[in-house]
Amino acid sequence: MVIQDMGEPADRVPGSGDRHPVRFDRAEGITAAAKMYIADLHLENPGVPMAERAAAALGGFLDALALLCPERETGPDRSQWSEVARLSMREVCDALQAAGRAGPGLVPAVVLARAAAEVLRWDLVDRHAPDAGSWACLGELFVIAHGSGDSPVTGEGETVAREYLRALAYHAAALDQQTLKAGFAIAQLIDLVLPSLLLAREHTEDALYGVDVAQGGVPVRLARSRPFAGWCFVTVPAADMLADIHGELTHGQRPSGLENTDLAVLRRAVAHLRRQWSSSPPTRRFRRHLFDARLSLVGGYDETRSLLRDDAPEAVAMGTGSWRITDLSRSGVGAVVAASAQGGVPAAGDLVAFCPEGGTRWHIGIVRRVRVSRSWIEIGIATLSNSPDIAQVDDGRAARELFACDPVRRGEAIRLVGPVGSLEDDDPLFVMAKGAVAHKLKPLASALRGKSFDLRVYQVV
Repeated sequence: MVIQDMGEPADRVPGSGDRHPVRFDRAEGITAAAKMYIADLHLENPGVPMAERAAAALGGFLDALALLCPERETGPDRSQWSEVARLSMREVCDALQAAGRAGPGLVPAVVLARAAAEVLRWDLVDRHAPDAGSWACLGELFVIAHGSGDSPVTGEGETVAREYLRALAYHAAALDQQTLKAGFAIAQLIDLVLPSLLLAREHTEDALYGVDVAQGGVPVRLARSRPFAGWCFVTVPAADMLADIHGELTHGQRPSGLENTDLAVLRRAVAHLRRQWSSSPPTRRFRRHLFDARLSLVGGYDETRSLLRDDAPEAVAMGTGSWRITDLSRSGVGAVVAASAQGGVPAAGDLVAFCPEGGTRWHIGIVRRVRVSRSWIEIGIATLSNSPDIAQVDDGRAARELFACDPVRRGEAIRLVGPVGSLEDDDPLFVMAKGAVAHKLKPLASALRGKSFDLRVYQVV
């Protein structure tokens, strides 16, 4: 059998021959694996207890997902793969729950809790809104297994509490912002640090999220100055453990269980998770303000360039956009659109041009967050520039049109945006400012690579 999805080279399966190899894609492999493990749950097999078969089916399917993770991914391929993984994980979870309803205790509660946690994980990877039904299922299992006591709960041992903490860890890991391979590495790290995670009744400034377990609530981000009546999710001890792991990786050592993970991916995963869970996690730099207005939105580098070049006045300030703004800040905008418009929705990492109703200029930004629910699709855009312009830039060999995010001012920095690969050279550039004055641009740092663009900072000499 040959795996040839996501643009990867074909690999021949022993015995398949060289002339007519059998081919399938990785997304189809996920579907096939789910069907196989679900069918095993339905078989009459008195020699193997259902509890054992249920654990094996869930573990086998999770292993299959890891095995079928693409080596290289593009936006559309990732969307297809993660959607199939999400839907298939839910089917496996539904099958386990159905088997559990056939008789009390047939499927262990810890297996059902792990399945619900994995459903939440793949919802997040596929950039879907938190599923209230899965959180309710986890909350019910938690209360049945652990009662309504107030004692702190850790992720030690094979317990329902451990799986509840796993689900909270997934929720707090920003999986939607990571590549698929990085997401798998993060999941491995979470499994490793689970004993250091904590659910506590007592409010602490180190708590990242709060959750009403008994009511099956979706976790909410906690403000340090505001007390919370439910359970608090504390990650700082796990972040300290991740710091130790980072030190080991720096010295070429790997913790047990992470030997087969790509080292570069693992380092990025550790750094990301440690930053998310530290005592000073990422926070918004600017206050968000609730807002309600239409938003015109265009995605893609080439489309954005056309808008800026033509000035596109007919689309500005006309309220023609199908998006609705939900909040604004100095650093970005949040917006929603009906789920039926999914075909035109940009993906995380896309460059977009956007203009609020009543605005007079197009802004440019990068999509940082995408969330999908049954009724709405929500995105968060980080603003690159409120007044972008097309700049004529020359490298001594040829002139090019690039986006200038900042005005050209001697002695100050300017951010340029160009097509992928266009800003990799370390040679200085020359730009013509207003008044026909040429300025030399000296690169200050390496180019940052986006999905369809490069971004680099230069010093105006």
